[in-house]
Amino acid sequence: MRIPFPQDDGSLTPYTFELGYPLVTLVYDTLMWRDTDGVPRPWLARSVERSADGRRLTLRLAEGVRWHDGRPLTAADVAFTFEHVRTHRHPRFTPQLQNLAGVDATGRDTLVIRLRRPSLGFLDQPLADLPILPKHLWEGLPPGRLAPRGLPVGSGPYRLVAHREDRAYELRANAEYFLGRPAVRAISVPIISDANSTFRALDRGDVDMVPVTLSEDALRQLERFRVEIARGPSYLGTVLTFNLRRPPFDRVEVRRALATALDLPRIARAFGDLGEQMSAVPADRGYLHPASRWAAREGLHTFDEPAARQAIERLDLPPIRVMAPDSDPVRLEAGRQVVSALGRAGAEATLEEVSTDALADALGQDGAAPRFELAIASAPPLASHDPDFLRAVFGSGTPLNYSGYRSERFEQLAERVATTRTESSRRAAVDEELRLLASDLPVVPLFFYDGIFAYRRAAHDGWVFIKGSGILDKRSFLRRGPAQATAPNPEGSARSEDSGSFGLGVAGLVSLGLAVVALAVVAGASFRRRG
Repeated sequence: MRIPFPQDDGSLTPYTFELGYPLVTLVYDTLMWRDTDGVPRPWLARSVERSADGRRLTLRLAEGVRWHDGRPLTAADVAFTFEHVRTHRHPRFTPQLQNLAGVDATGRDTLVIRLRRPSLGFLDQPLADLPILPKHLWEGLPPGRLAPRGLPVGSGPYRLVAHREDRAYELRANAEYFLGRPAVRAISVPIISDANSTFRALDRGDVDMVPVTLSEDALRQLERFRVEIARGPSYLGTVLTFNLRRPPFDRVEVRRALATALDLPRIARAFGDLGEQMSAVPADRGYLHPASRWAAREGLHTFDEPAARQAIERLDLPPIRVMAPDSDPVRLEAGRQVVSALGRAGAEATLEEVSTDALADALGQDGAAPRFELAIASAPPLASHDPDFLRAVFGSGTPLNYSGYRSERFEQLAERVATTRTESSRRAAVDEELRLLASDLPVVPLFFYDGIFAYRRAAHDGWVFIKGSGILDKRSFLRRGPAQATAPNPEGSARSEDSGSFGLGVAGLVSLGLAVVALAVVAGASFRRRG
């Protein structure tokens, strides 16, 4: 199987990737993994039992799991991983461990996770997201070194056997994988940064699958290539972010006036103006994708151009600058549409096209001081997979809270979402949380777009679409069919009703022409390697 990738992504360890989380999870395993509905199921953990107070999780590991170097994977490796990630900051994984009180390896294949408070979302993040590390290789890393030298050693269905920098990765099936030898013997990952080159390679038969969210026009062009299409919801969204630290956007009536000027269905339809039709879903039900099991059950956005015009005239607003990344055609077009809509409602708005790095700095990523007014940004898929992640985006003082939003009521609701013990009460808290965000408007969710992927059936026909993320998933390569590609879930294991929906955690958004690679987003910002 030959799968192109847009850039060299380092050594593909949990601490050295930027975009390639799906590739990392071919090499490493997690304790839980998502089924086709995006619900976490036991994986390395064959069972998960919750204590009566919800603050202790007892995990029993699957039998026969070995690292790629032949050593057994034990509870000690899991306990080490949690402690290592807690003490060696990672922008994606470390925040998931804030509720962790401790991990005790009580036996070779048994461990107890102690939580500071009950958490239904813990099965999603970190258990279905954090790759487990081999203690014997990661213990005692020298200061400043992100990962052990050489090729990574994981427990996953594939071993990375070669890395030719800026050229390709070569992975080979793990014949001793605990769920059976994978169906695909080898995966070659050539580095192809240009969309047209990728499509030409598909036309020539040099690649077998395109791991990108394709446009409708691209689909029509691909018809002559004799490829199959897999399609489903992608949880990666696009939002308009306000800087609440800067007047007049610190006033909720200003944010409401501007939001009311935005016709979300019109914005979602606008991508035909690019010459390529994207299949976009308006985010009129709020920050979570409407296909998420946690999404609002009713529309939360109000479009009323006459009312917006009256409010904008009354408020006498100064000129407004909307920043958007010049290298991302989707978000750039979203910026144009927002500026156009504000103009129709009487606001003086201009689009400021900046580089991706400049936008990241303006938003305050990596600790920079925020210096934007309005910006087009990404909504991380993690929030639609499990609503506990909303606190990471909108909680007071969190690194991902680029808007500067602060609300005591939101903090109270986020605490309920994090600690409630029943799904019904959690859903009620999420509904109220989404209504509050739609009223306070630190951001205006604009749209989501479908995940559309092309592949050659002759090369492989076992693709499994994971709701919210797509087909580049380890389940696609196991010999079991989609209905059976689930780790054992014996009596006493964590059940679907105990957990929130969870799909691919992404950390960046890369454009290949108009094809958007949805691969490994950390809250809409790339994880930048430090070495």
